[in-house]
Formats: sequence, structure tokens, C-alpha cells
Amino acid sequence: MTNATAKQNPTSTLAGEESTPPAKRRKFDAYLVTLDDELWPQVGAHLTQRLNHRQIDSIEELVNATSPGEAAVVLWDARGAADQSDVLARLAAHSPRFALIALDVAESAAGWAPEVDRGQIVAHVAVPLDAQRIETALAGAYDEASARLALLGEVTPREGRGSRDRERKVARDGAPQITVFDNEAAETGQPEEQSASERKGSGFPVIAIVGALAVVLVAAAAYVVLRRPDAVPALPPSVDAGRAAKAAAPAVPAGRAASAATEPAADLTPAAAIEEKVDALISAAQVAMRDRHFIEPSEGSALSLYRSALLLAPGNGEAQQGMKRLSEILVDRVQTALDEKQFDAALQALETVRSIDSSDPRLPALDERIAKMRDELGPAEIVAAVNAQNFDRATQLIDQAARAKSISESKLAQLRDDLRRHFADSDVSRLLALIDARLEQDQLIDPANDSAVAYFAQARKAGAIAGDLQTRGRELVRRLIQDAHKAVDERRVADADRITAALRGLGTPPATIAGLQRDIGAVRAQQVQKQSEQSRMVDLVKSRLALGNVTGPENDSALYYLAELRSTDPQNPALGELTRAVQSQIIAQAGNAVDSADLTQAEGLLQLAGSLGNSPEADALAQRLRSAKTAASGALPEVAETSLTRLRALDVEYPGGALQKKIQGTVELGYVVTPKGAVTDIKVLDANPSGIFETAATKAISRLRYKPSVDDRGKPIAVSTKMLVIFRPST
Repeated sequence: MTNATAKQNPTSTLAGEESTPPAKRRKFDAYLVTLDDELWPQVGAHLTQRLNHRQIDSIEELVNATSPGEAAVVLWDARGAADQSDVLARLAAHSPRFALIALDVAESAAGWAPEVDRGQIVAHVAVPLDAQRIETALAGAYDEASARLALLGEVTPREGRGSRDRERKVARDGAPQITVFDNEAAETGQPEEQSASERKGSGFPVIAIVGALAVVLVAAAAYVVLRRPDAVPALPPSVDAGRAAKAAAPAVPAGRAASAATEPAADLTPAAAIEEKVDALISAAQVAMRDRHFIEPSEGSALSLYRSALLLAPGNGEAQQGMKRLSEILVDRVQTALDEKQFDAALQALETVRSIDSSDPRLPALDERIAKMRDELGPAEIVAAVNAQNFDRATQLIDQAARAKSISESKLAQLRDDLRRHFADSDVSRLLALIDARLEQDQLIDPANDSAVAYFAQARKAGAIAGDLQTRGRELVRRLIQDAHKAVDERRVADADRITAALRGLGTPPATIAGLQRDIGAVRAQQVQKQSEQSRMVDLVKSRLALGNVTGPENDSALYYLAELRSTDPQNPALGELTRAVQSQIIAQAGNAVDSADLTQAEGLLQLAGSLGNSPEADALAQRLRSAKTAASGALPEVAETSLTRLRALDVEYPGGALQKKIQGTVELGYVVTPKGAVTDIKVLDANPSGIFETAATKAISRLRYKPSVDDRGKPIAVSTKMLVIFRPST
């Protein structure tokens, strides 16, 4: 049935939010600025629970409806806009915390590229919307809004918005009012604001240190009580366990320790658990930034927390923006410290900036200023580079000092020793931290060069002491053994072999390796037997096809053995070709049945063919079967109006009285299209309201003309069809 609409006005709909509010993540309003109602459901379908859908008709309304400086995601329908640059400038002036997505035609992508590069917009998405592109753009916009809020801080809430659950109405000219409830507070269970005194008194470093100690004590107690000595094989000591200087332990940020009491539930996926940890690290880093703990203490500073977040999620936009903001702060600190002759502080800040981004365009000017003061600095510049782990820079400075003979030979020797020691310790610490990160991400052996196993081997080679490796090695072996057993249970022999090889490289006891190899061997033998049986099934399908036993006998036909093969080996490479061959022969038999007027048999065979998948040949034969049934019954075939080709457009005249009173309604009509394409035998099947629109609808239908329908032999025939005509005054 076709819906023919007489100048209807679409109604806006709002996509519903997900039922479970996210943990620890801020919600933002997502304003879609458009007059195109069809965009609303398209965008709403891809909004996550972190974004509240808001309806806005124009940029003017957006500015009036939002407070200056508000953080939000804005999707602007820029199609046909003549003043794009002016709009972008106006939005930036109104709120630098807006993360903007431009919706425009696909051909405009190149024109938006400069705005994306300059950061004026997060992304350009072509209309009609592609699901993956809009989801990616929304995720990027959420991260951008979060990062801007973290960098620029909070703003005073809009006046009158103290009650978070009050009703907000947005009226549209001539359209029904859409009522939106703002339930963010109810969903998160959090008050809208936190007082300045509460924020100031957070006491982050003390809480973090106490939390870290508590977590360590609890973990140690649990390990002593719960561990089974025989559960995890002992690992061999490091090849260089006698190393005198112990490598630094991997950094455990205070923010992570402080959030240990709210560790994610055990049933979370590894990706969800990592996201929770990254969120906690970024939140702690933002607190550290606010409390001016930029680079100290080493394990609770904004620098270490952002770095830990990027170790887990290298592409995280909030952490990247945080590091950029940190660089800006430290550059200012370098300038101030140099002006005040506080060389140690200046050098420490400078080398930290270099460690964040060695290509920072502000570095050359700072280096030039430092060079002019080198006589006053002495070895302090080299020490700062070493402490900031800028080892290439430290090496360069030592070589320069040696050539200039500005530092004594004994001091240079000491600096070189310090450089070598710090480099070794830093490398080991980095590798141990990477092992911890990959364990948290459940990346045990894949990818090959970025897994816990790979970094474990590198840490051992780098000289990590046995104590640091032993704890991580036990956990790695325990989880690899679990994965190996799971692979065996799921008959993934190749994966089980790879895991066993990794376990052997970790020094797992031979008895454990031998047990796994026995289990793998048993599965491999079963698979060989299964492959032999599947090969036999393939041969049986082919032989029954050759004999013509396509659908019978019941338990000895090509169709029967094909079903057996599909159930036992759905990935068999021969399955597709065999299925097409069996289906083709069944369709051929069904065609013979139609030709011989055995319509019941033909219908049963077509059902069997359909169970094997879609087929154009089966669809065409089904049409022939329907025509044959219709001919046998003497009734006209009924077809959908959309399957017919109109030669004259439908022209509906709105009754004047109904239009004046703005009455709307529908009329359903049934009619016959003759072999010449004319319309006849029009009947009113339903009308609502009755007695108003029937005449206008009947008159419009009677003027239609169609391309004649034909039967399977190409002969024009009469067909029956229906149409629903909708009368709705435009607004």
C-alpha cells in the first residue's frame, strides 16, 4: 500500500537516551541546529548516554538558549549557509567551550578542511549522514568539549537553571511544541555545582598517597591469604638478577591509587575497564592541574597522570589537550624562572616541555636564551635534561661541554655515568609500565611487538631485577594458561600453539607445557577425524546431485547431506558452491511443476529453495506461480501500487471548505488498472473523516495512467491495487 501525502508537515521527534547513565563521565548538551526534521532521528540514533539531545532551529536561537562559555556539542546544519565564517566567529566568541560539527553536502568537504585544521570545527560530516562518520564525529566532539572544559574551567550556570529537572519548552512556528526534560541530575545522582571551598579542600596528594598505601596493604594481604603455591609455576630469575642498582619501579600514579576503591566491576570487558581507568587518571590529572601540581610530585603530578592515561589510551583527546595546556604553563614558568635567575626551576620546566613535544616551536627561542646564560648554568642544564629523561639532549650537551672544556673532566665523567644509569633505569621503568598497561588491556601476546609478553622479554633483556619481573611474570603466566585452556576448549589449535610457545619462552615448568600439549594434540586428532567426515559429506552431496536425488529419499538426498554439512561445518569452503547447485536443481524441478500445473508441488519445492537463501530465479518463478494461481481462480492479480509505473502524476485538489477549517484526513481507495494502463472500478475502502475527502481522492485517482502490467509471457494484463491518500494542510 502506498501513502500519497497532500502537502504534509513533518513532525519533529527526539531520540531517547540510553537507560543506564554512564559512570564518572560528564554529560553535555548536544544541540542540533537545523530546520530539517529528517536529521533529528538520524542524529539521535547515534547519540550516546553522555549527550543530551536538544532541538534548536537557528544559530540565533542557540546563542539565546545557551550561556556564554557553556560547554556543549553543536551540530550545525550548514547547507546553503552564506555566512559560514561569520557564524563560526560568532559561536567562538559566544563560547570557546563549544565543540562544533559541520553538517553539509559531501562536495563541501574540501572547503571545511581549513576550519578542521585550525580547530574551529571538530569535523565535517556529509548529509545524508553515514553512521560510522557521525558516530566518530560525535565521539571526537565529546572528547573535545571535555578537553576544553578541563583547560578553560567551569562557568557560572545559566540563571534559572537551579532546578535540574524543570521542564524546558522549545516552540516552533506553526508546529507542535516539543517538551524536553533535563534529567541529568537525576541520572547521575550528583549536585549541579561543587563549592569553591570543597574543591579547594580536596587535599589530593595526601589522599592519593594514603589511598595508594591502603591499596598496597590490602593487595599484599589478599595475595598471602589467597595464593596457592602450586597454582602458578615459578619463573626463572632474570639473566642479570645480580645487578647492583635496582631499576625504578613502574610509576603508579596517585590518581590511580586514589580511585582503587572504585575499581570497575569484574564483569566489565577489558576495553570498558581501561576506559574507567583512563577516566579516573584524567580526572585526577585535572585536579592536579587545578592544585598546581604540574610536574611534582613525580607520581601524583598532572604530567605523570596524563602520561599514564596516554600509555593506556594513546589517542585520548582529553589527555592530549591536557599535555598541550601543561606545555603552555611550563613555557611561562621557564620565562619567569629565567627572569628571576631560578635556573634549576627554569631548566626543569624547559626539559619537561621538550619531553612532551621535542618539536615545540617555542623551544628554539628558549634554547637560545639559555645558551647566552650557559656560563652561569654550569652542569645544571645537563642534569635537568637527564632528570627529564631527554637523554639525546643530555648527550648533546655533554659533548658540547667537552668540546668547549667548560666542565672539568671528572665532572663530565660523573655526568656520563649518571646519564647511563638514568637511561637504563628509565628504559626498564618504561618497559615495566608497558607490561602493566598491556596486562590491564588484556593484550597478552597480540600484537606481537606491543604485548605484555614482548615487553616482558625486553625488560628481562634490559636488566630488570628478578623481584620486578617475578610478580608480573606470575600474573602473565596465570592468564596465559587460562587463555590456552580456553583456546583448547574452543578448538582453536593455532592460538593454543602460539600461547604455549609464549609460555615456554617465559620459563613455564615443563610439566605444565606437556599437559597443554597433550590437550592440544587430542583436539588436533579430533579435528583431523572431523575433517575426514566432512570430506565424506561433500562427496555424498555431489554424488546424489549426479544421481538426481535432490530432495529424496528423505535421509539419502543431496538436500539431506547438505544440511548435515551446514550444521557440522558451517565454514566449509565447498558449502557455497554446493548450496547453489542444490538450490538450482530444486528451482528447475519447481519450474517443471508449474509447467505441468502441479502448483502444490511447485510451491513446496520453492519453499525448500528459499530455505537455502535468496535467489533471483526463485523470485521470478514465485511470480509465475502466483500468476498461475490467479489464472486458476479467475481473480485479478493484486499488486502493490509502488510496483506499477505511473505515466501521469497524482494531482490531488484539497477541498476548499476543509482547507479553510484546516481539517485533515485519509481516504483508502481500491481500483483496477486495465491492460491499457487506465484506471477503472474505483472503490472507497475507508475514509476518515467520512463524507469530506472521498470525491477529491476518487477524482485524482481516476486521472492516473500507468504503464500496462504484463504476465510471464509478456502479455498485458489487468491488475488490482490500492492507494492511501492523506490530506494534511501545510503550516
